[in-house]
Amino acid sequence: MRVHAGAILALLALFTLGTAVLAASLYHVQVDDVADARKRFRNQATRRISIPGLRGRILDRNGGVLADSRPSHDIAIRLECFQRSGGWSNTVAAADTEIDRLAAVLGLQRTVARERIARHLRDSSALPLTVWRDIDDATLARFSERAADFPGFIGTLRAERIYPHGTFAAHVLGYTGRGRPDTDMGDTVVHYYEELEVKGRSGVEGYYDSFLSGAPGEKIIRVDARGFRQDDGKVERESARGLDLRLTIDPAIQRTLEGVLAGVSGAGVVLDPRDGAVLALASTPVFNPDEWRQRYREYLDDPARPLFNRAVSGLYPPGSIFKPITAMAGILRAKVDDSFDWTPEDKFDCPGVFVLGDMRLHCWDRYGHGPLPLRTAISRSCNAYFCNLGQMLGTNSLFGTAQAFGLGARTGIGLNGEAAGAIYGTPWYAGHTCQTSIGQGMLQVTPLQMAVVCAAFANGGRIFTPYLHLREEAGQPEPVRRIGRPEDFAVVREGMRDVVETGTGRRIRTREGENRVKYNIKVPCAGKTGTAERGHGRKDTWIIAFAPFDEPTIAMAIVVENGESGGKTTAPLAHMVLASIFGEEEVSR
Repeated sequence: MRVHAGAILALLALFTLGTAVLAASLYHVQVDDVADARKRFRNQATRRISIPGLRGRILDRNGGVLADSRPSHDIAIRLECFQRSGGWSNTVAAADTEIDRLAAVLGLQRTVARERIARHLRDSSALPLTVWRDIDDATLARFSERAADFPGFIGTLRAERIYPHGTFAAHVLGYTGRGRPDTDMGDTVVHYYEELEVKGRSGVEGYYDSFLSGAPGEKIIRVDARGFRQDDGKVERESARGLDLRLTIDPAIQRTLEGVLAGVSGAGVVLDPRDGAVLALASTPVFNPDEWRQRYREYLDDPARPLFNRAVSGLYPPGSIFKPITAMAGILRAKVDDSFDWTPEDKFDCPGVFVLGDMRLHCWDRYGHGPLPLRTAISRSCNAYFCNLGQMLGTNSLFGTAQAFGLGARTGIGLNGEAAGAIYGTPWYAGHTCQTSIGQGMLQVTPLQMAVVCAAFANGGRIFTPYLHLREEAGQPEPVRRIGRPEDFAVVREGMRDVVETGTGRRIRTREGENRVKYNIKVPCAGKTGTAERGHGRKDTWIIAFAPFDEPTIAMAIVVENGESGGKTTAPLAHMVLASIFGEEEVSR
């Protein structure tokens, strides 16, 4: 039988093509797909576990520890030790029975329900399940003695955030929770966490979370076909501790400020006017960061709002502590506007009430102060004077100056939840301008903002961003802006000194002790009182103060809700803060 030569060639070509396709397929499977195959095998046979990094400490300006981490002893169960044939429910039942048995031996209450065991078995069977957290030393000792009787249970260590001084500086520090790390893990997706990382939720814990958080490590464990752990794993990358955060807080001043505010609803801020460093910041009522998880619902339901940071988020009408800003608006306007016919020596008459159309705005002295210039109007806190000056200025000058002092905008302190406040509203009438000039009406400020304002009067017009993170290598902060020149502040500063010498704020400088003995702050100081109506008979009582007068190192603002007046309620608190810093001396009996 003769075979055609063309058919033989065609058959040979087909055989060659088939061989080539087979070779290409084998190459693709054995070479090109080997990486994917290995990855699939690795994902099926291994688990990547994130190891939390230890969180950095928070320190005060002297190096004292305000927040740290301590070891927490836990007891966990390894579910792979309780595998039973049949369905998952058999394994769950076996583990559940052993937890009950160990609980009876240790005298502990169950904290993990059967449903939690089933969920963990389904989602994280390769990892131990923590059944008791933060056990005491006696329980740990009993467990260690009986560990051989309970195979499958292990002791574990976990970092727990602690605040050694309880409620001290609570609103500055904030509190923490648990969450997944934000740190970039490269191209590896970590699916499993033996313990979630401590994460900042509020205060500097929240704002500086990335600074404080440690870098997570990573280990790989082998698992069987059902997902159960087969070994203790290999560490691929060690975790690293976070950085320590040193604050500007002066512990002595902070403790005094918290002490004078104890028992009231209010807030206070003490700054260094030379650079904006926050020496103390307090809000009351207060909470305990160590207890917030256990008492979170209680704190939330408390009408006094202990978790609310009134120092940076509380909004209040400023009352008469706004009057120095109105005075500066007049002084700065007179420098640049020849048509503005006013000088600080000009007098406005105070008959005890300011009348504008149908509006009658009384001065606190119903008999009136008579004719008085700016300096005296500040010391006596005369409403009629500043209503007249405000009407001359108009809204543009008044609001522009308030904005220059930082009102109506966040200071940028470095705490989440800071409020911007407001310095105007609509509709706007002439009476609104009058009320704004004395710190009433459509004005809302925070204690922090008014501390910045006070610092500007102390240092001659420099506005600094208040800061909490103490970084010596950063050098001296620069002011974000300057208002006028230092000499422009002279008459207002003198008026504020008169406030504490002979005016409405005498209790800032002087304290009356037992047997009518009087004590003065050892250094000259200045300040301004304020009482703002909130309606329904409620008042917010204010004080701003700075010292020493010639070279100030302290500037503060304090507000007390539902007080009597700034002079009677809040001025004595400022005295106690200044006395703790500069001391006081007996002046008369």
